[in-house]
Amino acid sequence: MTYAESRESVAQILRAGRHLLSLIDEVLDMARIEGGRMDLTVEPQPVAEVRPLCGKQQIRIEVVAPEEADLMVLADRRRLLQVFLNLLSNAVKYNRPLGSVIVSHRAMSDRIGIEVSDTGPGIPGDRVARLFIPFDRLGAERISQKGTGLGLALSKHLIDAMGGALGFRNRPEGGASFHVDLPRAPATRQEAQGQDLVIRSASLSTKI
Repeated sequence: MTYAESRESVAQILRAGRHLLSLIDEVLDMARIEGGRMDLTVEPQPVAEVRPLCGKQQIRIEVVAPEEADLMVLADRRRLLQVFLNLLSNAVKYNRPLGSVIVSHRAMSDRIGIEVSDTGPGIPGDRVARLFIPFDRLGAERISQKGTGLGLALSKHLIDAMGGALGFRNRPEGGASFHVDLPRAPATRQEAQGQDLVIRSASLSTKI
């Protein structure tokens, strides 16, 4: 075996190891959620936190700036970024060549919506009902796309646990669109501190 072949073999082993570690992490997260053992610290988070994730992807990503500056949602920062990293990763993986991803926002009186859309083929109507079923990859394994089939199921559980909602629609012009609605943070820091929200994922009970 040549040096180059050895390097490639090691690289393949490392990639397989990272994939396995990702699978284990997601399985453990699902087990914690289903067992009610995952605590989320829900506090005001800037919507702009999503933007650095977009810059890391090697595809054209358009971020539509909200009309209101400094929008804040109530969420667990680490888990919120985990959800959007998963949505952005899917939007890139299942896009068409030279496609694009659009991240947009909409503000309501008590909630904020963030939408991640792509220009790929979308999801066949007969498979949409299975989107959030753990380990169901909707046939992606047949096109050699790596994945665990847990990302969307885990993301939905996490958003539900933060008092939000994760939904899907096929875009009329083509492509998939996932939208996350989360509670809007109070306008003042004092109001936010007064809420002291901690949400347990299994029962979705909230301490205030």
